[in-house]
Amino acid sequence: MPFGGRGVRRTAIASAALLVSVTGLVGCGADRKAQGQGDGGSSAAPASDDSSTDEENPLPLAGQHWDIWELSIGDSGLKRAPRGAAWVKFDGAGKASGSFGCHEFRAKADIKGDSVTVRDRETLPGPDGGKSCDARHLDYEKDVQQVLDGKLKITTNYSWVNLTDPHGSKLVLHKNRPFPLVGTEWDVTKLSYMDEEWPIYEDAPGIGKVYVVLDGDGTFHGNFGCNDYRGKAEIGPKTITFSQAEPTTDKRCSKAVMSREEEVRERFDQTVGHQLGPDWLLGTTYPYDNLATGFVAGAKGKR
Repeated sequence: MPFGGRGVRRTAIASAALLVSVTGLVGCGADRKAQGQGDGGSSAAPASDDSSTDEENPLPLAGQHWDIWELSIGDSGLKRAPRGAAWVKFDGAGKASGSFGCHEFRAKADIKGDSVTVRDRETLPGPDGGKSCDARHLDYEKDVQQVLDGKLKITTNYSWVNLTDPHGSKLVLHKNRPFPLVGTEWDVTKLSYMDEEWPIYEDAPGIGKVYVVLDGDGTFHGNFGCNDYRGKAEIGPKTITFSQAEPTTDKRCSKAVMSREEEVRERFDQTVGHQLGPDWLLGTTYPYDNLATGFVAGAKGKR
């Protein structure tokens, strides 16, 4: 088996996003008002209580990208989402779109006062048809589908919104405008092969930062752990075709680092299906097969 000695970590590739940590959470005792609305909400604690609308700093439901951060079904308690698993956006003109976690959706959404009514919902295929979803994502998706339907009461608290149905089931939304695919520095944190994945730095002490930037002109540039690279990148709706990845520097690093660099280079010399979250990017061989290779990356910088 390639990559022997790492130990088998059986996880679905999509769930790798759970371990991409770009922004931290402040402890439960954090003062939400001290965080303020201007921080983008990436480090506040969730507004999981049914507080009334914040009159000092109201946050409109429409026009924002909302991560579906937590949910509860009835009085079963809050369940935290797999990272980036589900999101929703209301356009303010009667429509909503987003992802349940594995499948995307669109619907009609009428916002009136402190409520929104979601109806005529249509489920659409996800980026890879849901093939890379594991049981945890599918379970969360089922719960999101149950709650995000019908009339929901809106309560807000800075960068957090609760949507509560008549039975007390609730979605906790967190404002998060996604990083763009093009122009963002994507720090590669993990590699994957088949259903195994491992941190980029594992077994490669001294490796430098591994990152990629899609330049928008059909090229990409970055560093694969030792040397800078540049190549071509054709971006489609569901795929990115990387090719002609060549070093632009000629540094010599340790054998372990050079070996890891070659593993990275191979992943950026193929067509990958990509999944884009608010602050993470997953890529894996497209079409997916039993020998698929991939990467997990987290966004760096400001939106």
